[in-house]
Order: sequence, then structure tokens, then C-alpha cells
Amino acid sequence: MLSAKLVLHNNLEMKTDNTPIRQNGERLTKVNDSFLPTKSGFTTRLSKLRVKWSNENGRATGMGGLAYFVEFLQTTGLFESRVRDCPLSYESNNAPSKLDILGVVVLSVLRGHTRYAHMSALCGSELDSKLLGMSKIPSEDSVRCALSRLLQTKKNEEATRLWLDRSFDQLSHDCLKMPWVLDVDVTVKPLYGKQEGAVLGYNPAKPGRPSHAYHSFWVGHLRLCLDVQVHPGNETAGSFGLSALVNWLQRTPKSGLPKFVRGDIGYGTQTWMQDLEALKMPYLFKLKQTKGVKELVRLSELQSEWEQGIGSWQYCESTLKLSSWDCERRVVVYRRAHHRRRAPIKAVASLPGSIEQFELLPLEVIEEGALSYEYAVYVTTLTEDASDIRSLYNPRGDNENCYDEMKNQWGWGGFTLKDLGRSELMARLIALIYNW
Repeated sequence: MLSAKLVLHNNLEMKTDNTPIRQNGERLTKVNDSFLPTKSGFTTRLSKLRVKWSNENGRATGMGGLAYFVEFLQTTGLFESRVRDCPLSYESNNAPSKLDILGVVVLSVLRGHTRYAHMSALCGSELDSKLLGMSKIPSEDSVRCALSRLLQTKKNEEATRLWLDRSFDQLSHDCLKMPWVLDVDVTVKPLYGKQEGAVLGYNPAKPGRPSHAYHSFWVGHLRLCLDVQVHPGNETAGSFGLSALVNWLQRTPKSGLPKFVRGDIGYGTQTWMQDLEALKMPYLFKLKQTKGVKELVRLSELQSEWEQGIGSWQYCESTLKLSSWDCERRVVVYRRAHHRRRAPIKAVASLPGSIEQFELLPLEVIEEGALSYEYAVYVTTLTEDASDIRSLYNPRGDNENCYDEMKNQWGWGGFTLKDLGRSELMARLIALIYNW
């Protein structure tokens, strides 16, 4: 099996013109402003490292693909610009540089770490650090202190927030020129200590366990995280993530706004709909089947003529004004019939010449005429035909895969500190690296 091998050339001559580099008579990749990988490998621009694919057993790194990823970051300027604009500053001459701090965070996240203590395993990753242009590998204590300095004062906190806002906007700027859908959701992260915000709340996986609530919004289908906010465990309601989304919509140019906002039953509330309507932002939410919604379903069964939709679903359209709403809104009701089954009937037979009995395979008997329905109710300001509403909502389920990746593979399940501010800062950094 091929492995990516990083070969260190201590005497490699780096040229700035377009002439090829030669090392011991071997023709290498040109060094210029373009990323030109070849089958035999390429030479990195930040350090005197040559990457090649080899079947040989020798000096190799566990993250050989990192070299290609770093070249992507350097070619696009994503990492360099974030390091340059980072508001982190030190007065001591012995303090680590911004590049070293952010570099060790990137390496730790890419390695799948979930604890700051895991960063100590990077002490032997000399080649990986050289790829990023780092001079040394700071300890996990240095990273914790750096995060504290970024949030030390109100001024620092505001500068850090603006820095990360620009980081997310820089990446998504050209991605949002095509029509797209914005997905909003929240996930719960169980906690096992006495961190700030570790309070009891909605936690279906571990009931009774304190947690944090991660509110985030994404580019549908693309799995691009636009931002994330960390709240205490008792703030899982969708309303707690509304302000961050409104701020993002207000600062985003009109050409980059989504076609509509999409969310589950936690977002079909008066607060969300009223704020989005004020911004003239279309939305599509699934409604929780409360008493008023169930009454609408009963009236639909009595008065409406159901039309056939995709698959086994039927639909009808109506308007609804719940007691907590300030106006009537468009509602689309979907239903799907399924049969109500009895408990399996066991057929029994007797063996010839024996009083012993044995059971045959169970027989399921369907009760004729015993049909029941499952319902899905959507509230929306979209003008699309009612037959298309469910197909527009269903892709929202892909957002659960994003949370699975982020919590189980990318570090959202860890990197928790005593204060909520640093926990949120690290969560945003992880989301940014995930986007890269």
C-alpha cells in the first residue's frame, strides 16, 4: 500500500525564478506561485521538504496527505491570512508566535484529538510542523493561555469575534453565489465536570447529565458550517440561536443570502418566523403537532380534498393562526396511510399419533378497513407549489450527518474548559478547520 513520505532535503536549493530545481541531478517540481503536484510528488513552498509517494519503508509521517492540504491552504491564502489577522499578541520574547499556536490547533484537530492533553503527542511531529512553517510546537498549556488572552478583555473579545466572523465569511464568500438553502439546528454535548454552563437540560442520549448546547447554521447539501455558538445545557430551544443568525443575515450581502431558511419543529415558533419576516427572509419549518395543529389536521380530514404527492404521501394546503401567532400563515399538511396490524397469530398443529403440539411460522392478519395516518405539517412563506414542500424540507436530515462528524471525528465532543467563552472559541476554530 502506498504511503505519503516526506523527505527532508537539508541542502535543497530553493530558487525564486521559474527554472527547475535540481538536487543530485534529479529534476524536481518548479517552485512558483502555482501548486503543481506530480505523480512523483512535489516540493513544498514553506520549507525545504519534498513529498513523494513510495512503497519503501522508511522515514514517513502518519499524515502524509497533510502536505497536500497545507499546499491548498497556502495557495488559497486561507491559513496565512488567518494567522496575520489574529488579534493574539505577546510582550515576552520567549512567548510562542501566533503561527505556532494556530498551527498546533490545526494539527491537533486534523489528528482527531478531543482533549488539550492530547496535544502533547505532537511533540515528535517535526515534519508536520515544518509543513505549516512553525518554528516550534507549543504545549497544551500555551494553547489554553492563548485562548484566554484572546478573551481577556471586552476589547480582545470583540476583536476575536470579528476575526472569526471574517474567517467564516472569507471561505463562504464565493460559495454562496449560487442559490442555496440555510439549515439551522442544535446539538447537545454531554459534560462530565463543573464547567461554566454545565447545567441540566434536554439531553436525550444521557438524561440527567449536564451539557452544552451547540447552535449552528449550515449551507444545505454542501456541509459548510457558517457559524456555531455554545450555550448552557438548558438553552437548547431554537430561540437561543436566533440572534447569531440574524446578525449573520444582516452583515451578509444580498447576493449571498440563502433562498430560504429551513429548520425542524424547534424553529417553527412565533419568534423565529416574526424575525425572519421582518428581514423578508423566506423560511420553511416543520410544526410541532400541538393542540391547535391537531385541530387543523382534523378539519383537513373533514373538509379538504387530498391530492396525491410523491410516493405514498398525500397533501393539502390551508392557513393557520395559533394563539401564540400574530397573523395567519401558510400551512401544508402531508399524510401517509399505513395499516394497523394485529398481534401475530400462532397456528398450532398436532403430530400424528402424538399429543405433542408444535407452532408453525407466525401468520400476520391485516385488519380490513383499519387504516390510520401519519402526518407532517409545514409552515412556510415559500410560493412553491404545495406538492414540492416536503421534497424541499427532506434534505434537512443531512444536517444530522454533519453533527455526527463534528462530534465524533472533529473534536466538538471534547476541548472543553472551565469557562464557556474558550469552549465556544475552540468550537468555532474546529468548525473553521472542518470547512477548510
